[in-house]
Amino acid sequence: MLRHWLKYVSRHSSYLLTSTSIIKSSKICFFFQDIPFRIPLAFMRIYSNNNKKYEKENVTIINMIKYWHQIFEKEKIIEPKKSIEHIIAHVLGISRLTDLSNISTMKLNREQLQKLEGLCQCRLSRMPVQYIIGEWDFRHITLKLEPPIFIPRPETEIIVDISLKRIVSFKNDKCNILEIGCGSGAICLSLLHSHKNINITAIDANSHACELTMRNAQDLQLQDRLILFNAILKNDGLIEKKKNFFKDSINFYNDKFEIIVSNPPYIPTETVFKLQPEIKLYEDVKALDGGHDGLKLILSILKYASEALKIGGFLILEVDFNHPERIEFFIKQNYVNKLKLEYVHKDFANKDRFVEILKIG
Repeated sequence: MLRHWLKYVSRHSSYLLTSTSIIKSSKICFFFQDIPFRIPLAFMRIYSNNNKKYEKENVTIINMIKYWHQIFEKEKIIEPKKSIEHIIAHVLGISRLTDLSNISTMKLNREQLQKLEGLCQCRLSRMPVQYIIGEWDFRHITLKLEPPIFIPRPETEIIVDISLKRIVSFKNDKCNILEIGCGSGAICLSLLHSHKNINITAIDANSHACELTMRNAQDLQLQDRLILFNAILKNDGLIEKKKNFFKDSINFYNDKFEIIVSNPPYIPTETVFKLQPEIKLYEDVKALDGGHDGLKLILSILKYASEALKIGGFLILEVDFNHPERIEFFIKQNYVNKLKLEYVHKDFANKDRFVEILKIG
């Protein structure tokens, strides 16, 4: 997989990886699995050395937004206006974009202009805004984000809403919940933040994702109700623990859960490298690649859930809109006496993207 990734990077040298943590004049570098990548100097010169030009002009917030908006549009950056607004707000330490309009005529100083220049260069290299500013709002919480940990999407908030309704339906504040593939902690921490009495066990195969979830949990003061493992769900439906965070009190072979929730990799392999540069160059491919049909990990989750759920419990998944019918067929073929596809929920585009699977026996 890395071989294909490197092949793409070499073909699109203008979009090499960058990092906001290492910005020194024309040297911008990002380390992906200990491999350094740099934006070519030729590319950097396209929009470098603008500070002298800025000093001669009226370097107000509104002018800088217009200036970089035009550049982003020219380079076909996704959501160009929102991109520069988020970056300028970050440079100024403003949390709400609406506040920019109140200070639109304020001038940026030299230090702010230099920081803005560096971060805009990152955006020109197709680094997602979420990674550039290092955090993002998800539902009612703010999460730290860093490459290559998967960026939570707005539609994933739907799976949190579905899970919360299911928790309430159990009328049991102490229900046992497992999240498979926690990433930055978006789902499990949103659930913990919204429901003050529950405890959640979360696992992820990526140790860096676990570390990020741990930091986010500590920032949100939710670590006391979270059990976190660096663990792998294998093809045979068994969970292999590698490292535990906070505390260790879960036996994945014997313990049962009322709810298992997951936003697993579900994009078919051949589609992954057709995605936008913001996704395929920066986010963890393993968090996206669901195998040839997008169902590789989902089938392993079904196998594990068929044993690990309590009777009456639910498996709640975010999936591709083509998957619900295939999942139902697979369940009828393999777990007809254990699982039942109970509900299918739609996303913001009115596509079938979320499934609730009931443990019946």
